[in-house]
Amino acid sequence: MILTKRILTLIFLIITGTSILSCSNSKNNKRLEYEDYDPEEFYEVIGRVKENRLSYHIPKTNILFYEYFLGKEKPLEGYEENIKARLKEGEKFIALVHKKDSTISFFGYVDPRFRKESFEKARKKANKTFTKN
Repeated sequence: MILTKRILTLIFLIITGTSILSCSNSKNNKRLEYEDYDPEEFYEVIGRVKENRLSYHIPKTNILFYEYFLGKEKPLEGYEENIKARLKEGEKFIALVHKKDSTISFFGYVDPRFRKESFEKARKKANKTFTKN
């Protein structure tokens, strides 16, 4: 009886995990690589970091979860592994989007203007906190 419950629980977890991992609106999840394409096939849009976490699969690497087409009601999402840039949630960057299929995207680069903008916001927030005390 206990063994049957454990087996059923294991099967449930496997099915649930598989279905969660397969659900996404980004084709980047199919292990596509930017190097597989011609750079001329992409254009640049602003992306925003949703989450940046360490990979459990590859030690000492990050997985960057992001969204792009921020002006849309429901922005598209993507992720990329092995990102060297350490970005915080909400930080902006340039995402490279395929011209013919907008669900294919890659992390591009961090525009220095976005870093300056982020720094200015943090400084204003710190000044407000400092002047209140």
